Amino acid sequence: MGVVLRHAGSSRRGSSLTARTVLTRKDPMTDLSWHLPADTEPQERMWLSFPRATALMGSTPWEISAARRAWARIAHEVADFEPVTLLVDPADRTMVHTYVDPIVPVIPQRFDSPFIRLTGPVFTTGPEAKVDANGRRALGMMDFVFNGFGRRPGLDYLSDSVVTGTMAQMTGATRQLSLMTLEGGAFVTDGEGTVIASEAALLDPARNPGWSRRQVELEFHRYTDVRKVIWLPGGLTRDAGPRGTGGMVDQLVNFASPTVLLLHWQDDPSHPDHAVSQTALELLQGETDAQGRPLNIATIPAPSTLTDRHGPVGWSYVNVLPVNGAVVVPSFEDEHDDGAHQVLEAAFWGRKVIPVPARQVYERGVGIRHVGLTQPARPARPTASAA
Repeated sequence: MGVVLRHAGSSRRGSSLTARTVLTRKDPMTDLSWHLPADTEPQERMWLSFPRATALMGSTPWEISAARRAWARIAHEVADFEPVTLLVDPADRTMVHTYVDPIVPVIPQRFDSPFIRLTGPVFTTGPEAKVDANGRRALGMMDFVFNGFGRRPGLDYLSDSVVTGTMAQMTGATRQLSLMTLEGGAFVTDGEGTVIASEAALLDPARNPGWSRRQVELEFHRYTDVRKVIWLPGGLTRDAGPRGTGGMVDQLVNFASPTVLLLHWQDDPSHPDHAVSQTALELLQGETDAQGRPLNIATIPAPSTLTDRHGPVGWSYVNVLPVNGAVVVPSFEDEHDDGAHQVLEAAFWGRKVIPVPARQVYERGVGIRHVGLTQPARPARPTASAA
């Protein structure tokens, strides 16, 4: 197993397949845009939701317990590097610590989905001119519409707006309401003004009926410092099917750092994601980021396992959860695991790679990144004496 680094060069794509839109940048001296941070930026804490006993989690007590153990394992690994806050349904309050170490603080809160990255808000940080009473940059919270992944059968969750309200109250975040339907896996960002977005999710008529690419781009720009959106058709094949969420692009691509992009690479032509990987590479080659720098694409071969009891798998090594000083990565008990983890160690240089068993998470239709919601750290504005 190996990785192929592809420096952006001439593109083979057709112009009708992608948009390379650079949004007008405000004067940096007066720009008051909220910053949309990358996953790899310093973090104040990680939020998780303890799985409730629902049909999606399992039809038997053993299956539900397996899901809870998988979520607890991720919470424990993250807690070794930064604070974790765990939302727990009040009905589960008395038993949660049979799975989760009591050192992890829990908040009794009714919620619908344990995929907090997908159903929760998107945190931002304020510009230097906007600070709180302690001199730290303000914390923002983009509160997008969530409608159960376009009312997909079996995923008809509520909006979890009560959860967002609770998080805003606890963190003091400024809540910014948007009319756009969005899930946290439908885009990835480099933290420097570039977003890669899923057309299947954001232009889904069941999510944003009648919206165009330009409307989505302007909505990102309205609330954040995003200046360029690169469009991909969608995510992996499994996610587009009845057991998926319908277009999460972070299973296909993810930024390891600005200009360095990880791409899921399915080399076996018998797997439908072979064509997905090829198309994504064609679209991304020749692209530049918001600052005009070329993208360097690292293709990471998919697991050798091609199918499970539901059909072609959607297992992905690029769907990872960075934390302070480390990165939590999936392990599938697959012969490609070790090679993928070595590639990730090189891509996330300076971070410890923490493998966690991921099959139980993927069995529920999501990746490990979807389990945790990052709350970014807020740097203090330099004082006059420090300057």
